[in-house]
Amino acid sequence: MVRECANRNLVLELDELDISANTLSDVTCSSFTTLLAISPKLKNLDMNYCRLSGVIIGAMVRECVNRNLVLELDNLYIRGNTLSDITGSVLGTLLAISPKLKNLDMNYCRLSGVIIGAMVRECVNRNLVLELSVRCYHRCYGEEMCQ
Repeated sequence: MVRECANRNLVLELDELDISANTLSDVTCSSFTTLLAISPKLKNLDMNYCRLSGVIIGAMVRECVNRNLVLELDNLYIRGNTLSDITGSVLGTLLAISPKLKNLDMNYCRLSGVIIGAMVRECVNRNLVLELSVRCYHRCYGEEMCQ
């Protein structure tokens, strides 16, 4: 569907997309990034409990960067996905390409304190000023705990 919309040069007027609780473990980063590209007004994206991995999120973020895509998201919900293999650099880059993001829900994503620390360092290195509510409590693993 996404490829067909892109081939027809359609621009979707979506401001909210809830695809939570679907199995997206086999989604290609290209098709997902294309969905974001053809939905420039998307403000709320709910991908809670979709079996996403850090590898999938990382590939999507890198493709957004390669396409010079800036996301207009206000809210991103990725609760309940196993992101223990994501890097803090990827999360920091996600924040950089989402300058309007106000809420980021990463509860129950198996993030470590090391990952959160690396995300913060990436934001500092990019001189990002964020007005963001990040939720990542419970199931934080590692030497540090995030709250």
